Amino acid sequence: MLHQKLLIALFLLAGVPAARAQVCSDPINIIYGLTKNGDIVPVDVNTAALGARLNSSADPGYPGATRVSNAIGLDIQTKTFYYFHNNISSSQKFNAFNGATNTYQSLASSPIRGSVVKGCISADGTGYYCIDSASTLCYYSILTNTWSKISSNIKNQYNTDLGPTFSALGNGDMVIDGLGNLWIVAASTTKWGLYELNAPLPTTTQASITLNEMVAPTQPTPSGLPFVGIAYNPTGQIYMCTVNDLYLLQSNLSITHINSFSTTGIVVDLTSCNFPFLVLPLSLESFSASLQGNQGALLQWTANQQISTAGYSIERSADGRQWTTLAYQPSNTAPGTGQYRFTDDHPADGVNYYRLLVDLADGNASYSPVRSVYVAVASGVKVWPTAASDYLNVQVPVTGGTLRFFNSSGQEMDSRLLAGGVNRLDIGALPRGYYVVEIILPGGAIVSTRMMKQ
Repeated sequence: MLHQKLLIALFLLAGVPAARAQVCSDPINIIYGLTKNGDIVPVDVNTAALGARLNSSADPGYPGATRVSNAIGLDIQTKTFYYFHNNISSSQKFNAFNGATNTYQSLASSPIRGSVVKGCISADGTGYYCIDSASTLCYYSILTNTWSKISSNIKNQYNTDLGPTFSALGNGDMVIDGLGNLWIVAASTTKWGLYELNAPLPTTTQASITLNEMVAPTQPTPSGLPFVGIAYNPTGQIYMCTVNDLYLLQSNLSITHINSFSTTGIVVDLTSCNFPFLVLPLSLESFSASLQGNQGALLQWTANQQISTAGYSIERSADGRQWTTLAYQPSNTAPGTGQYRFTDDHPADGVNYYRLLVDLADGNASYSPVRSVYVAVASGVKVWPTAASDYLNVQVPVTGGTLRFFNSSGQEMDSRLLAGGVNRLDIGALPRGYYVVEIILPGGAIVSTRMMKQ
């Protein structure tokens, strides 16, 4: 009888899945990798060792065998992973795996027709974002199980179409921070770049999307393999991986090799339980550049955590690639928020790019986003009079520019298309007050000046 009971017990135990690691129980040391065959595995960030998979083909709702999984994101509230179990449009499978209950759920198919390698979840767990191989940004509502195609017209802050860049650098990943900003790494076997889309993120169709280029897409990849996954650590630095190795992107944008994965050639994406509020530019809340009377460039920035910042190096470039330091401004070191200004009295004629190198008290450093102004000393751009009641004259050298009026609160009040030569614009309908007049020329050059509507 005892022997019979033992056999029955062993039979019952055989049907019980082995204990699995609890999701998000150690967010400092553990992130998660997705393998090409759909396995979700813990990754030790200290050693790059891969742990036992969290999911199994025996789990209820298992979507079937595949070798083209990608674009994983994690909802830390429900411990649910969202990813493309199969990212090929002809046999697409978009799924959720709940790491608390070990169950799968099949979700609505996306409107994407290309393969998807970049995907992530918002910090509040309400939505999933991804970009396909055709550079189309899409949004999936977790609450309604519906998709929205946001835009395939994606540009950087210089008004450059990023379609060719994302096509050439077709690998990479994306992640959202605690403030709701979206960070995107695009990578090939030789180069990589980093972009940011500021919050609030769109959830409906947009005519275009503008990303801030944080790292130019000319940085060499460290091993001849593209980056395929990124994930945050708790302090806002970014883990990056190839299929073979795990790296850490430091605050000064240098890359540190952590280790090779304990099993190489299988990890195609990363995600984590961390949604930090400070990422890379660790102390900046805002940074802007504007033209002062077509002669000088005024830089203004707001910074938090003053006590942790030593100062700011102001840098300028004519091409966005080679940089020169103009000045150094120490931090005021007072707690709270600080306001800073710097005027470049001698910018070059044409486009001038500006950025800040933020020196931290602990010896680390980080770069701000890049801002640009267009100095039109010899380019034929003129705006007059500076005080007008009915008409404003705007002279531009070429057709195709756009003019926008911003009130003193920063709200856009009107916009106009510009033809080459002198444009006589009727501004009678504008409310009285002071305005920033911003002119965006074809190619991305920006002229910014001020006027008063009488």
